[in-house]
Formats: sequence, structure tokens, C-alpha cells
Amino acid sequence: MSGRVDALSGLLDSVAAGRPHDEAVTDGRVRLDWVGYRDRAASLGGALLAQGVVPGDRVAVHLPKSSDSFVAAHAIVRIGAVVVPVDWFAPTDYAAEVLRDADVAAIVTAADSDRLGALGTAVDGRIVVAPDATGVPAAVAHVAPASAAYIVYTSGSTGRPKGIVHSHASALAYARKAIATYALTPADRLANIAPLHFDQSTFELWAAPLAGASVVVVPDGVLRFPASVSDLVARERVTVWYSVPYAISQLVSRGAVADRDLSSLRWVLFGGESFSAASLAQARLALPHAWFSNVYGPAEVNQCTFHHLEPHRLEPHRLEPSGEATDALEGVVPIGRPWADTEVMLVDADDREVVGPGDGELLVSTDTMMVGYWNRPDLTAAAVCLRPGSPPDRRWYRTGDRVRRRGDGLLVFLGRTDHQVKIRGHRIELEAIESTLSEAPAVVACAVVVERASPDRAGQDRLVALVTPAPDDRAIAMMIDLLRRRLPRYAVPQEIVGVAAIPRSGTGKIDRSAAVELLSECRQKSAHAEAAGRSSG
Repeated sequence: MSGRVDALSGLLDSVAAGRPHDEAVTDGRVRLDWVGYRDRAASLGGALLAQGVVPGDRVAVHLPKSSDSFVAAHAIVRIGAVVVPVDWFAPTDYAAEVLRDADVAAIVTAADSDRLGALGTAVDGRIVVAPDATGVPAAVAHVAPASAAYIVYTSGSTGRPKGIVHSHASALAYARKAIATYALTPADRLANIAPLHFDQSTFELWAAPLAGASVVVVPDGVLRFPASVSDLVARERVTVWYSVPYAISQLVSRGAVADRDLSSLRWVLFGGESFSAASLAQARLALPHAWFSNVYGPAEVNQCTFHHLEPHRLEPHRLEPSGEATDALEGVVPIGRPWADTEVMLVDADDREVVGPGDGELLVSTDTMMVGYWNRPDLTAAAVCLRPGSPPDRRWYRTGDRVRRRGDGLLVFLGRTDHQVKIRGHRIELEAIESTLSEAPAVVACAVVVERASPDRAGQDRLVALVTPAPDDRAIAMMIDLLRRRLPRYAVPQEIVGVAAIPRSGTGKIDRSAAVELLSECRQKSAHAEAAGRSSG
């Protein structure tokens, strides 16, 4: 690579100048070296400019995970426009709302996409460009580091998507810290597990090219079959993996890892949700040569803390025969310590700083922080604050996460201060699901809860909706249809259970702890009824 990169627009040119013919990205169908990667991005950028896109315009990437999606993102930042990744599998209504909210000027998508036609008025009047469109190669735009580079959307508490705006500066600050923290070099091959609309993908999107490392895109079709994933990791000699814990558990339990040569895999990063100590221990035993790291950080700040675990072969005493990791506090893996140039603070319910060991809401100050929420100054003002005693230009982000600082200084995630949850790393607002479900004619009241996976197995947390009055099969089908049309698929409850009444507190709010207990009682009654039916039969 040549020189220091101050904006994402020049990222591919910089690495292509130093490592022109090294492999840059592959998805199993297409393999690009750095010159090819740069040239395709420049050509697609030229096609966008020819259609009237100008710097600062938002441009959506509506593509399945592929080399094309990576090229599209770099083409957009190359010309000074703003990347807006849209979930390829999102319901039409949700995708359309993202396009409208971001006020995109153009959409890079498959020309024959039936989803494109279904988006209807959200696409009307906007430029549609195929990922293989060509134009006069676009020059690298001169972009101010503070300019917006990309917007990641997440669900809001009302069901309205909210866009998290990151600048070229915050993206590059994240990339530099990631390179230093995980010792990335041009010899590395990073598995891309997350789609572009999921913020974990910024690791491969920005950090990989800054390090000169190559990216191995794992297509969604392959991800459905863990044995195919392990085969791909082995064949492509992947060195770094980053995903939610569930994907790692699936790889280890169903991926035939004992039959694969995964010796190239030197680092396994996980984040987005809790990883049980037992499941983590199983993964470390299956991959004894790899470092493991718990990565923590809301999308608003990218990453901000980490906790490294040495390869099992270097510290076998850390894993007990029972499979429990002894370096985890009460079965919870710490989120660790802040990484470079990042400060954290815990505050109590009265917004006073917690000094020393103790519990509180986590606040973060870092140069990887977002600019703010797209067109939502109210949300930005509520989430970003200044603190007494801090420099006037130091911004703090209120994570909404409850965290414990242990005596040794390590941080442990305890939960949320609100009703936001994470399933497979996706942020989900329970109120958003309840608001949508309440629109169904058959629903008088409802509550959505998380049914936790059993801690002694590699399971998955589930969303379950409790509704009253108890619905019949036809009403349930209508509710599911409504939810699937209005919400991302990861926010649709796996089950709807009828109950006599929704538990409420003295103030009339949903008593979520009681709702979880009610669901457990429903499960027990159902199990007893099934057992009685079998015995009578």
C-alpha cells in the first residue's frame, strides 16, 4: 500500500498500487485481484456518475452477499456518495421504508430482480443500476474525512427503521484499530459471514483492504449448510473468522470440523450476542490452535472493547473437563477492556459516574463513533452527550447496555436498560414487534418475550409472542403474514401463544419477567397434557 488513506474513496487505489495482483476478494464464482477490484469499482462508479449521482447522494446496495456487493460499496464511496446497504431478504415493506427514509438517489441491484418490481413507489423515479454496469472509470473523489460514508439501518422502538451514519473518518479509525488488535496482514484471508446491512461486515469491507488482506465471501446458500462452510474455510485457507456465536456453534457441532484441515484459521472473532461458556469451550476444543476474541460494540461505535482467549493448546488449564471456561465469570464471557484511543464510563440510575468495581450503564467515547442518526436529531441528542469534566469536543455515546466492572477491570455485559434484545446479533426492539402485532384485528393485547436457549447446549434464543384472546390457526396465520410484511425476518416471532391475559405492573406496563414466567407455565402445561395423552393412549 502507498501513503496514508484519509477517506474510503482512495482505499482500493492505495492497495492496488502496492499489491496489484494479490487476490482481493472471491465469492466462489468470481475472483478479483486488487487491480481488478479497483477497476470494477471505478467502472461502476463511472456508470453511477453518468446517471446523475453526485457526491453526498445516498446510493442503496440491494444485492445478495457476493463480490458484486463489495464492488458496489467501494464504487459508491469512490465517487463520494453514501452507501446504504439494504437486506436482500427483507420484506418489501421494510426495504421500501429504508429506501424512502434514506431518500436514496440510486439503487445498485440485480436488473432482473423481482424484488425490485415489488418495491413499487419506493423505487419510482430513482436510478437503477446493475452491479455489472460499466462507465468511464471514475476518478477518486476528494472527500472530507468527516463526510458521511455509509448508513446502517436498524429497527427502532416504533417499528420505523433508523439509520446510523458513519463518516469516512470513523470507518477508517475502526479499520486501523481492527488491524492493530487482530494483527491483520496481507497474508490474511478473512471470511465474510455477515451481509453488508449487518455492521460486522465493515471488518471485511474496510479493514481488509486497509491491511491488504483478502476477503472470502461465504454465500448465503453455503451458510445454510455448516459442513459446506467448513469445507470452504479449509479450501480457501481462511485465517480470520468473524460472526455471531450461533454461526460458530453450528460450524463446530454440525460442520464436520474433525474431517477438515482448519489449521489456517488463526483467529475467531465473535460478537453481537452472548456466547455461553460451555459452547465457547466446545468451540475452543474443536479449534485448539486459534485465538478467540469476544468483540463488543453497538453499531453506533463499531467496536469498542475486546476480550482475547489464547489458543487452547497454549492454555489447556483454562478449560475444565466439564467444558466450562474458568476465565468466564459465572458462565458469562467478559466483553473485556476498551481498545486503543477509547474511553468507557459506567453511570448509575442518577447519571453519576461509577468509580471502581460496580454496575451501571456503559458510555463510550471513541473516534469510531457515528456522526448521528440519519435525519433524527432527536434520537442523536438522546444518545450522544457531553460529560462534566470531559473536554468540550469529547462526545459520549449512551449504549443502553448494563455492564459490570470487575475488580480486575474487565467488563461484563449484564443486559439492557430498555427492551431491546439481540437475536443472532440483530438488534430487535420488542415494542416494535408489539406495535405491529397490535394492528392485527384479532389481537386485543400482546407481549413479545425472548425464550432463552438451554445453557447446556448450542441452541438459539427464540422470539415468542403472547396474545389475548387465544387465536385460532387462521388468526395466527394472518398475524404472521402481517409481521412478515412489515418487519425484517429476524424480528418475526417463531411462535404465537394464546394466553388469558398479559401480565402487567402496577403502572399498567407489560411485566416482562412475569410474561416469561407465564410462557414457561404454558410450556409445562402443554408437556403435562402431552404426557397424559400418551399414557391414556
